[in-house]
Amino acid sequence: MIKTRFISVPAVYVLITAAVLVLFLALWRFILMLLSGGLSSAVPGDVLFKAFIVGLRFDFIIVSYIGTVIYVLGIIPFIDIQRSKFMRRLGYVLLFVYTAVIFFVHLADIEFFKFFNTRLNGMALIWQDTPEFVITMIWGMYPVIKYLILYAVILAAFFLLMRRLQRKVVTDSVKSHWLVNLLFAPVLLTVFIIGTVGRLGSDAPLRWGAAYFSEYDYANLLALNPVYTFVRDFFYDAGSKEQVKKLVAEMTFPEAENEVRRLLGLPADSAAYSSPIVREVNFNPPEDNPANVIFIIMESQSSHKIGVLANKYPWQLSPCFDSLAEKSILFTNFYATGMHTYCGLISAIYGNPHLFGKVIIKQVSGENHFRGLPSILKQHGYETHFFSTQDPHFDNMMGFMKANGFMYYYSIYDYDQSHKLSHLGVPDHIMYDSAYAKLRRLEGRPFLATLLTTSNHGPWRVPDVSFERIPDTAYEAERQNAFKYADWALGQFINKIENDPYYYNTLLVITGDHGFFYNPTSDLDLSFFEVPLLIHRVGWGKEHAQRNDRLGSHLDIVATIMGQLRFNYHNYTFGHDLLDTVTYITDFVHTTEWYKIGYIEKDYYLIVRLDGPESLFRLPNRTDDVAAFHPEIVESYKKKALALYQTAYYNMKRPLPEK
Repeated sequence: MIKTRFISVPAVYVLITAAVLVLFLALWRFILMLLSGGLSSAVPGDVLFKAFIVGLRFDFIIVSYIGTVIYVLGIIPFIDIQRSKFMRRLGYVLLFVYTAVIFFVHLADIEFFKFFNTRLNGMALIWQDTPEFVITMIWGMYPVIKYLILYAVILAAFFLLMRRLQRKVVTDSVKSHWLVNLLFAPVLLTVFIIGTVGRLGSDAPLRWGAAYFSEYDYANLLALNPVYTFVRDFFYDAGSKEQVKKLVAEMTFPEAENEVRRLLGLPADSAAYSSPIVREVNFNPPEDNPANVIFIIMESQSSHKIGVLANKYPWQLSPCFDSLAEKSILFTNFYATGMHTYCGLISAIYGNPHLFGKVIIKQVSGENHFRGLPSILKQHGYETHFFSTQDPHFDNMMGFMKANGFMYYYSIYDYDQSHKLSHLGVPDHIMYDSAYAKLRRLEGRPFLATLLTTSNHGPWRVPDVSFERIPDTAYEAERQNAFKYADWALGQFINKIENDPYYYNTLLVITGDHGFFYNPTSDLDLSFFEVPLLIHRVGWGKEHAQRNDRLGSHLDIVATIMGQLRFNYHNYTFGHDLLDTVTYITDFVHTTEWYKIGYIEKDYYLIVRLDGPESLFRLPNRTDDVAAFHPEIVESYKKKALALYQTAYYNMKRPLPEK
């Protein structure tokens, strides 16, 4: 309660409101820390404390916007918040709406952070055109009711407190003179204007890179505010073709294509085709007995759940895959190129790095095409089939695949609807059975069949089939059982084709679309990209078993498959044959996620953050950032990472020949 007219009550009220709101945003940060799976345990206490201090800068940016509006409305002469009940209510309603929205963003950020190991950003908008699908998925995967109760409790606590403060500070205080209110205005407005910029003494506003204050990525990410990261992307139209074009133009350097050609073993300035990376690949002798190809891309097939690789769990989750690996070529140092299924499809089937921004397969299929596995094999007389389990129009998947080499596309509408378990459609074994029957009827014509599984994806619904389940009391039993069911379904399919003479001359290729985080230590943690690659010819025995430790990624799959098929072809991909032991080519991995690029070569992993600092990790240790000790490696790898991205972007814009 203020008892003098010479202090501006609206100014005091707005400052108190700002302080309380900052404290509540810190509370949300604390809740995130508690619910983020114990990741904070590896960070020293003083660093975590500093994350909250650094976070105040980002929180105050958010608070300053509403503070400015409420303050300006609250000091209008003669109708200020002390004299006008309407203005008090208007300010209160605006505060309620604003706070309800930003608290909800913080709520949504919890599971987003746990899944992607980054704060809520424009990535959340990439499925805005399929809200029903997204809402159904969220409802099935997360404890929505519990979260909404948490949200309601915190929101109610904030407004009960603000109602009491408004009565004490505004209603019960002596009315400030209107001139006093105006005299205070320049000071307070300057504070809020500086607050919206986030810094002093610079023309540029505070960037998210300022949150990277420590060697611990978890603490750096904790310091950020999800409203800041999300709204900034929203208003910058993040992910649009126009914005990506602008970003690429800013990072362009003239020698990029030559840098990439050197990486791919091509002489500089040697491009004789419309694409700067195309290579003519000839085999002596070429194959004259074409093998069928079954290419299985499994949802979230993380290496750290696979027994023959790096199983981190106390259960045997992949007995069928492990058994198949005993008579196959297994790549043990292999990575996906992105964190989403559509990234895996672009890279694994077409050998292209995924690009920044919104879903590529929604954006570009109408203006160019990709020369990958289906188009190459079509040229050699193959029928090309794509099998999925869900809505064919989700992510424009059917449109993209049929525009880029697939002759036939199968979706949820091609199965008995009684088998549908969730918004993801039918379970894996139903798709496998359908694919087996359809391919069996091709009467000896060579085929490429790509099968995209979905059962190992939330809401993790497992059909009533017979396999050894993880006990319901076990940690994340529902998720682990979905993984084990997917392995069981794979085993059933493999058993069928192995025992059917029709499939004898068939090359089987298995990989994951992406992995899943396991104890992440960085915002582009490699655990999410670690997936297997397995190659098996039906009829192979244990004498063909091979563990290949060569560094590779989705970009290399097309060339590696073509090396097994031995067809002469033009390689338009950014990868190379991982089983070629004659041609020397630099082994590398290139990953992207939102506006970050990862690059691996030899024993180092570099993270390039646009508008933020780089991080460098020595492998296999992925906890200590050594960028400051190896600036020459950072500079070299950054140049290669950006060159690959730039070349992929401009290469996508070039029209490719039809043949």
